[in-house]
Formats: sequence, C-alpha cells, structure tokens
Amino acid sequence: MNALPTAHRRLAWHATFALVLACIAAYLYQRNLGLQPTVFADEWFYSKMARLMPLAEAIVPSYLYLWMFGFSSACGDGFLDCVRVGNLAFYLAAAPFVHAIARRYTNASVALLLAVMSMLTPLNIYTAYFMPEATYYFGFCVLSWIALCGQAWRPALQALAAGAVLGIMSQVKVHALFLLPALCIYLVYASWHRGDAWQAWLPRGLGNAALASILTLCLKFGLGWLLAGDAGLSLLGPFYQGAVNSGSVEARLALLAPAFISARGHLMALTILLGVPLAILLHSLFRRMLRERGADANPLHVYALLMLGAAAGVTVMYTASLAGHDREGVRLHLRYYSFVFPLLWIVAAAAMFERRPALETKPVLRWIIAALLLAVMAFAWIKLPTYWTNHVDGPDIHVVDLGWRYGITVFLLQAAALAAWAARARYGAVLFVVLFLPLLLLVSQVRVGEALARHIPLQAGDTAGRLVHATVPPADRAKVVVVGNDMTQIMRVQFHIDDPDSMPMQIETGTEIPAYQVPVDHKWMVVLGDFALPENVELFHAGNGFKLLRLPEPPPLIGRAELGAPLDPAFIKSVEGLSGIEQTGRWSDSKQVVFHLAQPLPRRFILSFNGRAFGDNANVPFTVRAGNTSREFRIGWHMQPISLTFDTDGGADSITFEVPRPMSPAEMGTPGDERKLGIWITDIALATPHAPAALSGNGAVDARKQAVQ
Repeated sequence: MNALPTAHRRLAWHATFALVLACIAAYLYQRNLGLQPTVFADEWFYSKMARLMPLAEAIVPSYLYLWMFGFSSACGDGFLDCVRVGNLAFYLAAAPFVHAIARRYTNASVALLLAVMSMLTPLNIYTAYFMPEATYYFGFCVLSWIALCGQAWRPALQALAAGAVLGIMSQVKVHALFLLPALCIYLVYASWHRGDAWQAWLPRGLGNAALASILTLCLKFGLGWLLAGDAGLSLLGPFYQGAVNSGSVEARLALLAPAFISARGHLMALTILLGVPLAILLHSLFRRMLRERGADANPLHVYALLMLGAAAGVTVMYTASLAGHDREGVRLHLRYYSFVFPLLWIVAAAAMFERRPALETKPVLRWIIAALLLAVMAFAWIKLPTYWTNHVDGPDIHVVDLGWRYGITVFLLQAAALAAWAARARYGAVLFVVLFLPLLLLVSQVRVGEALARHIPLQAGDTAGRLVHATVPPADRAKVVVVGNDMTQIMRVQFHIDDPDSMPMQIETGTEIPAYQVPVDHKWMVVLGDFALPENVELFHAGNGFKLLRLPEPPPLIGRAELGAPLDPAFIKSVEGLSGIEQTGRWSDSKQVVFHLAQPLPRRFILSFNGRAFGDNANVPFTVRAGNTSREFRIGWHMQPISLTFDTDGGADSITFEVPRPMSPAEMGTPGDERKLGIWITDIALATPHAPAALSGNGAVDARKQAVQ
C-alpha cells in the first residue's frame, strides 16, 4: 500500500533536485557569460598551456585538464566562454555526489539542502576562470563518495577505485598527490573500523593502502606519459619541482616561523567559517574516533579531518616558502583546500541526527573546545584583518568583512552556534546548518557577484589585445612585445593576442622605454600607459590608454643560442660563470659571465638576449664588454628583452657580462641555495645592424597599415 506513495515521494525529490540544479546552472551561466579574463597570471598560463603549446612544455603537470580544455579552441574567439561552460558542467556534476554522501548521514530534506548549498558555495567563483579548481572539486567529491559510501564494497575494490580517482585528480592538479598519505591512513582506519583482530585488519588495511598508492602513481605517470611524453614522468612538474629541489634540511627548518604565522591565519579563517564542524571533529577525536568501532559517523570524521589536515598543511608550508616575497607570508590561499568545506558541512549536519545520547552527556569537554575556538575567534577579530585575502585566493573568508555589518553578523552567528553546541550539541549543529550557512552563502553570492561584475567592462589591456588579434597577421603575433608598468595588464593583452610567444616587458619605474629594451627581433609593440615613445618606431594606432607601434624590420641574424639546451659549439664554444641548465635558461653564479664565441665578432653587431635580474641586481646597472667596447643596461625582476649595439675593433671573440651584486637565495631568506645569482638568461643572439637609412615617410606608414589590414 505504501510502495506507490514512497515511489512518488522519491520521484518528487529527484525532480525537485533536478529543477534546483537547473536553476542554479542558469544563474551561474548568466553570471559568468561575457566576463573579461580576471586572474593573472593563472588564466593566461592555463590558456596558452592548454591551447597554444605542446603539453610537454607545460610548467605544471595538469596534463589531463589541459588536454580536455584544449578542445575549447574549437570555439574560436569564444573559447573562454566554452571553458566556463566546461567548468560549470564539472562543478554541478559534483552535487549528486555531495547529496549521496549527505544522504548517508542525514535525511532526504537535509541532504537536498546541503547539495543545493554546495552549489552556492563561494567555490563556484572558479567556474568563471580558466583554472582547474572546478574540475578538481568534482574529482574530490567522487573520491569522497567512494571513501564514505563505498564502505559496503569489498575493501580491495574500494581501495582501487579511490586510487584510480586520485591518480586522475593528480593530472588535473598535482596537489592531489599530497592527499595520498591521508587516503592511505584512512584506508587503514577503515579496515580497523570494519572489525576483526589486528592480525586481520592491519595487513588488510596496509594492503589496501598499497593498492591505492600503486594505482594512483601508475595513473599519474601513465596518463602523464600518454599525454605529454617524457615530460609527463616528472613528479611535480618544472614549476613546483624547482621549489622542492632548492631546499635543504636547514631550509625546511627555517620555514617553521613563517609556517606558524600562516597556520595562525588559516586557523582563524577556518574557525570563523567552520567553527561548529571543527568543534565536532575535535570532540570526536578526543572521545571516540580512535576508540570505538562501528560508530556510523566515525569514518566521516576521520576522513574529513585527514583531508582537511593534508590540504591545509601543504598550503601552510607552501605559503611559508614564499614568506620573503612582499606580503606572500600573510596571504591566505584557502582555495587549495576549500574543496573540503562541503564535507565539513555534512559533519555538522550529521550531528543533528546523532543517535547516541552520550553526545549530550558530560559537556565539560564540549565547553572546553568551544571556549578555545571562541578565543581563536576573538583573536581573529583583531589579527585577521592583518592578513591578505582576496576573491581569488579565498572568496570564502574574503566576503566576511569584519568592518561590514553583514560580516559582523556572520561572525556573531558562528560564535552563537559554537556556544549552543557547547550547551547542547544538536542545537549548535542545527543553528550552523539552518541559519549560519544560508546567511554565509547569501552574503557570499552577493559579494562574489559584485566582484565578478567589475570584470564586465573592457579595460585598456582587453581593448589593446583584441585590436592586435584582429589587426596583426597571425604569423606576426609572436613578434609582438607588450610594454607597461602593470604585469596584470600586460598579461591581459597577451591573453587576447592569443600567441604563446608574445613577449611581456615590464618597465617598473619611469615613463621612458630605453632604446636597449626595444627588441630588435620583434615587429610590433603595444605600449600601455603614457610612455615616451622610442625612436625609429611608427605609430600604428592610438587608443584609450594604449598605443600600437610598428617596429623596424629585424636585422639579419648571425647566430642564436637557447640556454635551456646544450650550446652549439659552432656558435658558442664555451661559457663561464653560468649555473647548470634549467628548463628555459640558466642563472649566472659568479661575478662574470663570459661567452667564448667560435668566430671573431664583426666590427659592428647587435647583442640581444632575454632575461631578468635577481635580488638587488634589479636596482643597479649591469655592464657588457666586447673587446674595447662596453655598454650598460638595467633589467628588472620580470623577464625583459635587451638589445645592445657594439662598435669594436673586429678582433674580439668573447662577450663578458659583469654582474654588479652576486647574491644567493639564502641571503634573501630562502635557505638551501648558496649559488651567487645575478641574472637569468634564456637566450642570446647576435645580429648585423641595418645600414643607416632615412626614416620612413607617411606614405610608407600608410602602405604598411594597408598591408596589415
């Protein structure tokens, strides 16, 4: 008699869920549509790695993500909106897995509420960006579903499934590898939780952890090799591997102080956002998590605690490694672990349905935990504003502005929920899930919407980049150099130019472009801002806040060497004063760098190279000598082209760079690298200058414009 009504109710729940999902999808789609690119350098780097470069040349090993979203090139100039649709599809596809996990620990209505709220979390801001966060979040939700809803599976099957998903996730973001130890510990715990004597559960748990680890690494390296060849066999990729290789034991110990500062900030943020779930996890840890088998919520608590701890711990250490750079040490990168937050909401919701009356007895421990977390919140009221937050790194905490009435309301409501939990656990959980979370998410969506709306109007970089893309022939886009004093705007131009070889050039001070910074091997220059134009260039277009210039034709090339590869002895016999070969270039590691050439230098030649200075060398001039002639130049911390013209006696066969202030990373607060660095050089070239000629007249300018158009 009750089967039909039950089936109808189930169908109604599914229909309601699908309808809500469709409405949220429509809202997020229209919110994201037509936005300009926002996050630099990330969006430009992911765009060119996915669409414009061989996967083997990617600096981060997100090969599966790059391969999938490389297909957005099929959308033509609308590729960014196609990326956003892909992000949205992965993000919304995570909701059924959140619902399934929540349904295991709560009832149908609360599970639906949590699934809906998971779609409205500030994490959905990443659906607007050319970044892998939404895809990674989907992978984590699938992994969590396997770990928590697959407890009735055969243990080996569950371990293999979890390892497979984690291996695939590592090809979306390499950060997934840092979850592997947490997953292994959980699988051992899950084996213990199933029962049996230690002679049975321990070997079974260790075997499952080994299965998951082996499959994770096999998929990580196997997929990497299939997609990117030998480059895919790197564990962390060039960008992250370099940071790992540069550290010693002393370097790791030196990170403890900045790590404490970073951890303090993350703890304050987490307490404001997730005070009640954290209290529940701490209470469970001390009371029963490691003592009682069979308690239904224990695996959820252990898994959530392990995953949050692993992801947040790596975040803290990574931030600490950047502590010597401006305000990086107090920057809160919540996006590296905010994918765990919906799982912590489920922890709180599960407490609403806790059947153990013991949870409500002996409240002393709950009061102690609540008092400690409330003390952290009080400390956060004073100290959290001294940390650096923004909508990209941590929209969750950035929207809780403690100088804004709604931010204060969120803060006080979390404090009230903690006090209610200490008095009676169910009351605190209800207050957190039913009042705190909806208010937080409402405030978040308003603030996130306002932040994204600021990226609807075109900026100067958008207009300039679109003009270049529409005007300059595709074959010449690699010969465009973009000049300005704001690297964000420079990369914005590059994003729209849509060529991986377009060159950024940041002029960090002043309003002049030195003649030696005009690259002789490029044809076009975009100038952002009010800079005095260099000589011998033609003004092609003047726009609002930018100018497009046509540069002189490149001179005949004598020879060129890429320093990220072995030198050609037919051009450069040998070199002194350079450190070992890295992926794209080499650092100087002494007072002088000497290039010994295979042939004598011509009497008149142009030396050109691309590089950047290290440390204080960015503030002082370098000297280059060839024979009896010397030239000075300045170069900043960002990559810049340098072109120097020499007139010699014709007898020189070497070029010498004088490094003004060689200094080691250890001297700048990054222990472990004692090399005396000065300048990074990616390539070096020699060319023969054009014979002097009169500047082109207006007729030549007009003819060139017509040829381009």
